[in-house]
Amino acid sequence: MATGSDRSESLYFLPEMLFELWENHRTGLLQINQNGGEKTFCLIKGELSAINKYFPEKEFFDWLIETGKIQPPLRLNHNLLGSEKASSVLSILIEQGFIQPDEAFKLMADFLETKLSEFFVLPDWPATFAEENFADEDIVFSGLPAPVIILKGLKKVSRLEAYRRWLPPDQALLFRQVPAYVSRLGLSQTEIYVWNLLQTPRTFSWLLENSWLGPAETRKTVLILTCLRLLDFNHQESGYNEVSQPEGLDLEKSLALFNEKANLIQRYITKQLGPVAFNLLEKSYREIQDSLDPVFLNLEIKPDGSFEPRAMLRISLNNLEPRQKKTLLRGFDEILAAEMLLVKKTLGNQHEENLIKLLTRSGEIT
Repeated sequence: MATGSDRSESLYFLPEMLFELWENHRTGLLQINQNGGEKTFCLIKGELSAINKYFPEKEFFDWLIETGKIQPPLRLNHNLLGSEKASSVLSILIEQGFIQPDEAFKLMADFLETKLSEFFVLPDWPATFAEENFADEDIVFSGLPAPVIILKGLKKVSRLEAYRRWLPPDQALLFRQVPAYVSRLGLSQTEIYVWNLLQTPRTFSWLLENSWLGPAETRKTVLILTCLRLLDFNHQESGYNEVSQPEGLDLEKSLALFNEKANLIQRYITKQLGPVAFNLLEKSYREIQDSLDPVFLNLEIKPDGSFEPRAMLRISLNNLEPRQKKTLLRGFDEILAAEMLLVKKTLGNQHEENLIKLLTRSGEIT
């Protein structure tokens, strides 16, 4: 993302870029290159705002007519199209009785939100952000939070295949996040339903199989929740990214990553509960062991929370058949999900969130 004096243009996932600008309270110009032209949107502390200097009054007027918001007689068009400031457009519309004063600001907000969310049809655009402060007298209004725009904009996306690389791999674990701003987002029952299904970490494939919404709508909802930072998953772990082609999967690396996570969970619980922590972890593993593939029946959890299946299998993990690789990966995911459920039940929601943050900071969950 280009910021400040850095104006180099780069492709960026626009919903994610918007969220980061909002999260970091950035003020300035978001400029998006569209077919050689440039669209400018103003942000004040990460919220979409109308600024006289940059407000596209002609485009706003055309939008009002195209959407049927107003139907002015032709004799007024010349005056309106010649206006140089947003206040001029608004004053004429209000003065001539085409819109009410209280309605004017809502129409401007709807216009800006619509024009920005139109770029969500495709996921990445050449975009830059440049810091700029705005004089108080130039601010028409501010206060359209980016998360609300992201939520509404992504709901309108129909070509979800364009977003495939931003969706989690099927075997990735999904971790529910509970940020303070969640109550202000205005989530629909659809988003709340999927979000609540993940109170315990689950794989994406499990969610697709168990959601009543069907695969397509569930994928879109996961994309929305991920962009709003209400879900987290490992974006970079090669084991997950290549699970659809298990013959090329480096399962040794996947095991190392899994054991890093398991060890961190073990250390966290031990710090909170002391020596009894290992017994609880072992119990949580035993409770799901019968539901795992038979390959796990003789697999023991080590005192540091890790697992070592290589001695039992007597071969390198990368020499396994593709089906066996997928079986092991699925088992790893279910073990981690059981351990996170243990944290939730034993220590509570706050500790579960704390542990996820620790995993995130350590680079184990992006």
